[in-house]
Amino acid sequence: MHKLTRRHVIATLSSSAVLLCPAVLNAQTVDVDWDGIPTTEPIGQTSLMEVGAGPAEVDVTALQPGEVAVIARPSDDEFYTSTGMTQYIGVLRRTATQIAASAETDPDGLQDPEYLVVNLVCPHRGKAVGITGDEAVPFACTDRGGRHSSNFNASGQGVSGASDASDQMSVPEHTIAAGDTVMLTIA
Repeated sequence: MHKLTRRHVIATLSSSAVLLCPAVLNAQTVDVDWDGIPTTEPIGQTSLMEVGAGPAEVDVTALQPGEVAVIARPSDDEFYTSTGMTQYIGVLRRTATQIAASAETDPDGLQDPEYLVVNLVCPHRGKAVGITGDEAVPFACTDRGGRHSSNFNASGQGVSGASDASDQMSVPEHTIAAGDTVMLTIA
């Protein structure tokens, strides 16, 4: 079992690589200057934890509302070719505002009202998805080129760029068990 502690929950933003716009436009786009960053891995996460291939258990109790942890594990699935054969799984602990908004926009109903677990791979071209730090649009494709620039809400649903409301970030097979600890089990 892997445990995410408060020691792991530190900002890993590189001040030279990320400039986040504090406001979100009405069209739910986010102005992110990720110029020159790789499109093969996510950026902006609260924490990053590497696990081995195969099933894993991760204690995500330390995540605070609005924080995102990323779990990285090797994969031989060609779906992850654009991310260097690494499956990046994002775990967003939603804020109260995100829970309310997600309940209205999630086409399949919320899997778990408090936690969103998604593969950080853009459905448009398979590039890595990064974390913006914006409550309304917490995820954005790292490929910010003219015909890309997908942005996703707290349900993992496309809201602008190349991905629209019919495009959903994929969800890995997982379970979440909450009690004194919150355990994420990924298959």
